[in-house]
Amino acid sequence: MPTIPASDLQEMFSLTELADVALIESVSVLGVFDNEYLDGLDVIGTSPVFTCAASDLYDIVPAVGRGTVATINSVNFTIENIKNDGTGVTTLSLSEV
Repeated sequence: MPTIPASDLQEMFSLTELADVALIESVSVLGVFDNEYLDGLDVIGTSPVFTCAASDLYDIVPAVGRGTVATINSVNFTIENIKNDGTGVTTLSLSEV
């Protein structure tokens, strides 16, 4: 899978678009927060995720892992899973604290 150019990622996750700010390990990371409601297969609830440029996590990666707290829109979430898609985009699966 080809890597998305840094300039395209920067535009995708810019504050002037649909971006949110996550505070992770005292670092502000721009990305897109989604808290989709799920209702099916005997599961009812939300599935919060935060998607950002992988490069924005490079400085804090050693400290970021399962259990790390991310604050988004004044709500604390625990990082449950980190998925890099190979194009320069990372998705953090979250659960509300």
